[in-house]
Amino acid sequence: QGVLGGYSLDLSGNMTDGSAGGSMADAPSIAEVYTATWCINCVDAEHALMDVVENQDVTILTHHRFIGETEDPFGTQAGDDRWNEFYGEASNASVGMKRAPPTIVFHGNWMKVGSVADGESLEADYTAMLEQSDAGARNSDANSEFTWTGNNSSGVIVWSMDAAVFPDDLIWTHRLMIVEHSAYFPEGSNGLEHYEDVVREVVDLEAAIQDNGLKVGGSVELQLPAAWDGDDLSLVLIHEWVRPAVIEPEPIDEKNGLSGFLAPLGLIALGAAAMARRD
Repeated sequence: QGVLGGYSLDLSGNMTDGSAGGSMADAPSIAEVYTATWCINCVDAEHALMDVVENQDVTILTHHRFIGETEDPFGTQAGDDRWNEFYGEASNASVGMKRAPPTIVFHGNWMKVGSVADGESLEADYTAMLEQSDAGARNSDANSEFTWTGNNSSGVIVWSMDAAVFPDDLIWTHRLMIVEHSAYFPEGSNGLEHYEDVVREVVDLEAAIQDNGLKVGGSVELQLPAAWDGDDLSLVLIHEWVRPAVIEPEPIDEKNGLSGFLAPLGLIALGAAAMARRD
């Protein structure tokens, strides 16, 4: 699996329309963070991440905990649902939790849970993850692009992605992340106060086939969330891909009928654990 795209459009000021996008080969890398305003060791992980990406072309998407949350005001149900869907099994296989702050994911397919370094330092761990290939799904012939017509509160997004150049066995999900550059929340007990690149909303995009199957895309009217403070919202278009594993079914035990069911589940768990430990 992996995440591509990451082109962003700044909606601050009086901008009424704009566009963003380009070649997948030139697109920024994508680093995702799962955190919470009470998570003290998340601060160490996020500071190490910022040191690593300071001079790199990286789009950062910071997701805050929502389900069961009492302190953090930034998470959303859609955000937690998406995290569980895309990263939950790998995280659970690694640490027994589907949503574990802090978690850092590069390219959608290299995950590190926690703030204890595996190598010399967190910075060394994150550098190695950032430099890894994003599983060969990049293609210089593919474009990801979108336009926005509106203002910093509502409007219409029109988006598209080249589809024909990718392998046919990839399953795609397209999403728009509405991100706040910086939000001030001194009530958080981890002492950070200023929270950067906060994903305020996750919008699933319905894809229609375009240009005789060469592209997928669509348009959607959006009512943007109000910025927590300031005027610093942006839009980020991402494309998630999954290549399903092909698992040969086990013969069914005629006595209890269970072996054909349990074996694939074991293989799926091993696959999730392997993803979680790639770093």
